[in-house]
Amino acid sequence: MSNCDTFCPIPWIFQAVRANGDMRVCCQANVTKNKGVIRKSDGGAFNAGDDVLQESRNADMMKAMRLNMLNGIWSEECGRCKREEENGLVSRRSYENEHWNYTIEQARNETFQDGSIDTDKTHVRYYDLRFGNFCNLKCRMCGPTDSSAWYDDWIELKGTNQFNDTSGPVTIHKTNRGLHAYEFDWPNYEPFWEQLEANAHNIEHVYFAGGEPMLIDRHYDFLQKCIDLGVAKNMIVEYNTNMSTLPPRVAKMWEKFGAVRVGASIDGMSEVFEYQRYPAKWEKTLKNLRILDDMPENIQSWLALTVTAYNVDHMVDFMMWKLRDSGFSRINSTKRRPILTHHVAHHPPHLNVRVLPDDEKKRITKRFDNFVQWVNGNDYPQHTVKQAKDIAHGVCKYMNSDSYYDEYWDEFCNYTKSLDRIRNQSIDHIAPKLKDYMI
Repeated sequence: MSNCDTFCPIPWIFQAVRANGDMRVCCQANVTKNKGVIRKSDGGAFNAGDDVLQESRNADMMKAMRLNMLNGIWSEECGRCKREEENGLVSRRSYENEHWNYTIEQARNETFQDGSIDTDKTHVRYYDLRFGNFCNLKCRMCGPTDSSAWYDDWIELKGTNQFNDTSGPVTIHKTNRGLHAYEFDWPNYEPFWEQLEANAHNIEHVYFAGGEPMLIDRHYDFLQKCIDLGVAKNMIVEYNTNMSTLPPRVAKMWEKFGAVRVGASIDGMSEVFEYQRYPAKWEKTLKNLRILDDMPENIQSWLALTVTAYNVDHMVDFMMWKLRDSGFSRINSTKRRPILTHHVAHHPPHLNVRVLPDDEKKRITKRFDNFVQWVNGNDYPQHTVKQAKDIAHGVCKYMNSDSYYDEYWDEFCNYTKSLDRIRNQSIDHIAPKLKDYMI
């Protein structure tokens, strides 16, 4: 294995903040036991609501990861990218190496023998920011750590007002404003914003996720600050948004930025979409997607589909709808991704596509094969045929390469039926082929 097979620019030029403010190396590391959190010598997490951001960049984990990458070794935190590449999926490591003009040679020159860097010279050029967990949806593969809307269902589902996060137990309190967890109030910490704004002239890319970023006022304050400082034109602003709302003011601000990229978290259409991303409404979301599709040229957008055991079968129908019936002219209009952008939900394991019964996996694999034949036989451009093949190969290879059925199928059934009862929904309507397997 050559050294470049493990290299990624992330540990050198990037900082990420979880919804609770804990600093982490990368969102892909969320599947590890430590969730990728950058910790101090006493085991506590570096937190954006309490600590100096730059100090976390030379934590022991960061130094070790840099040295591993420079020596062709996979760190535990990079396991998701390793598995995805082994299964033919496009990993984040691959994507970031394509996107950034930051080579392994530059990294070697800027890295000291112990793996540390001079943070005054190797600037943070890319941020991944989640300003708390305020959200209006309670997606089935999500939970209270990422969505405040989950609080009431969590209490009924688990029979407790507590949940665990990367800095320990979190308590959901009853307040005059409704249910609230104070750990997610860290964006009120003014020194964080001062540090971020002080580095604004070095920022090339900032990624907002949630919670739901379109509902978070401080995100608009930050956009305006970048505009006022005259640096917006040099920046790429990227979103992961559920598209339940698209305020006119954000569209006006986006015009001032060099580029805006919008990943629309759309996991299918109609009932399947509303089931997985409850209580979203498909018609309202589709209306916002059509507005997004008609935005100025500096705004690029795509459908970001999370593949789970609930929607992997429906994914075939959704891709056919996108190509044949959606009418989109700019959403997923690139030659590289002309259909959609997808990622597999690795966690929770009971919703992972690998949990499905073997007979279902075989049937779904055949449907993906038929989809590729359909694309190939309907005069779509070769780059569209290629992506259809790549999607089918990646999803099916990952799904079929392991089985979680024996360990997690009972949990899938119990979890699904409990949420169906709480939300007055039914999996029989959105995945009828699973009906005979439900326990």
